[in-house]
Amino acid sequence: METKRLWAIAGLTAALGATPANAETLESYTQRLAEHPQVAKILEQSTRFKELSDGEMGLPDPQIIFGAENVPINNPAFDRFLPTSKVLGIQQQIPSYSLRKARSDKQGRLAKRQSLVADYTRKRLESILIAQLTELDKVKTLEGLAREQLELYRSMEEDMQGQLEAGSPVYGRFSEIDVDRAGVEQHLNDLKAEHVAIEEELVRLVGEVPSIPLPSVPEVTWNRDGTVLYPVRIAAEDVQVATKDVDVADAAFGPTYGVQAIYKQRESGRGFSGDDWLSVQATVSIPLWATSNQKPKLRAAQAERRSAKYAYEDVRREWVGRMATLRAERDVALDNIALLQEKASALQEKTEAAERDYESGNTSLESVLETQIDALTIAAQLAEQKSRHIRLSAQFNSHIVERRHESD
Repeated sequence: METKRLWAIAGLTAALGATPANAETLESYTQRLAEHPQVAKILEQSTRFKELSDGEMGLPDPQIIFGAENVPINNPAFDRFLPTSKVLGIQQQIPSYSLRKARSDKQGRLAKRQSLVADYTRKRLESILIAQLTELDKVKTLEGLAREQLELYRSMEEDMQGQLEAGSPVYGRFSEIDVDRAGVEQHLNDLKAEHVAIEEELVRLVGEVPSIPLPSVPEVTWNRDGTVLYPVRIAAEDVQVATKDVDVADAAFGPTYGVQAIYKQRESGRGFSGDDWLSVQATVSIPLWATSNQKPKLRAAQAERRSAKYAYEDVRREWVGRMATLRAERDVALDNIALLQEKASALQEKTEAAERDYESGNTSLESVLETQIDALTIAAQLAEQKSRHIRLSAQFNSHIVERRHESD
């Protein structure tokens, strides 16, 4: 089986073309995917959280106090000694630094999570691009094979017509050929519709239908480590965000401070030469109602963190299983390529033998055409499996975290 796999890999490489893909051209399409609206939308969310992280550290706006104090209703004036004065002041609330820092850290963690989601989205789009390119190549191959098959049916029908004119009882074969040809024509119509759908998807992805060689897809080694998978890493970020929520709830027990300064002015009057006063005050909150306020919020945040941890474990188990299944499907497709290549080789020998027998008069043209139709059928199956292998390989690789995120 190992020999078959090596043969399949060699055949698949040959099918992708001996000339390597233009890295510069492929890179330009990859850059377009990095700017795709799906990715840009998530990156803007990351930027939003970064800005909110900075904003959480700022202080609330101060309040300006101005007015008059102790103004008599019957005879308002600012020239009396004690009752009346002009007031100008400023008041500033200073929320707990630990609370502001905890909230800032939470927003920063959300920004990091969205950055990871954006990278995952980009890799998934790259996987879709490769899948659509190989599907387009497959459809073109199948369309060509279908047209060749219709030509063979036409040749077979002409041969049947000659036999019929010669008196051979082959009239029933015309109906069989018509049925087979109708099936191929229907398949060709389906391929045309699929061709259009693939091209439209490529336009959605990169704005046009690329005319580049199929990019090679490396066979990435994976040892059932869930922590290197994007979905698992994102679930781990959810745990970190929930942990930051606990930090916020815990920091809410800390005091909130406030300061204010008030300047009072009294003008000179009868028996009073005028003077100014300055009042300075400081405030600090105490968690007097913590039992009914902060503590329930802290317990709720701790419950949310436990829930996030359970969700992480569930996602890890699920994705380890999904990746193992995906890897098995990828490897099976490669094994099928090897088997079909062997079958195609054997059928080629059978076709050449049938052609020699026909040339020597030992068999009919119909036998030769039938073996050629069988060869086209195998070629179509081989195209399907090659496309499937590339698509599954790209999909498998897209779930694995890029090296630059492995130490995050």
